[in-house]
Amino acid sequence: MRRSRRRRTLGLTVTANEVRIHAPSWTPRAEIENYVRQQRDWLHRAWARMHAQGRQAKPDPVNGLHYMGRRLKLDIRSSLFHEIRRHGKTLRIYAPLDADADELVRGWLLARAERLLAWRLARLARRLGRTPSRFALSDAQTQWGSCTRKGHIRLNWRLVQAPLALIDYVAAHELAHLVHLDHSPRFWAQVAELCPDALARRVELRTMGHSLFLV
Repeated sequence: MRRSRRRRTLGLTVTANEVRIHAPSWTPRAEIENYVRQQRDWLHRAWARMHAQGRQAKPDPVNGLHYMGRRLKLDIRSSLFHEIRRHGKTLRIYAPLDADADELVRGWLLARAERLLAWRLARLARRLGRTPSRFALSDAQTQWGSCTRKGHIRLNWRLVQAPLALIDYVAAHELAHLVHLDHSPRFWAQVAELCPDALARRVELRTMGHSLFLV
């Protein structure tokens, strides 16, 4: 049994070796025992399936998952509740037996993309001295970013898998369109001012781009 001051609800996790009970530090033991008894049928099913698989974790549901350029190993564990935590190079996923691991990972990446991409865009916008009128994530299948005549910038959420240097290149590319809405020499000069090694980053993004779209 694992108690924590940060927890607010009771939960169960099944691994190949044990059943873990997660409880708030203030929960009476009688309440915990009653909760476990109520989940007895679920525990039997989870335990049986775990041993039938013969391993603690399932194969990676996503081929080549990366986060900010670093490959993450997926560790999936049966649980009554949904929770995803990153531990160094491991992404630990607690989920019910019938949960779609692909969707859970995708949701985790999307949540981080919204904050991370907005931060990198704002950082470069300050250097440019111009701010997009609106920012949003894109789910495009062939395009990393876009900028409209009204100054609306969209960045593909899958960029969250790439190293920060490549995220900054795409952000610089779209921000430069706030000044030059074309791909003229003046536009590329503006990109180079925001991102001095833009050409090298552009080549690197093209090289790894296919793997990023697998998610």
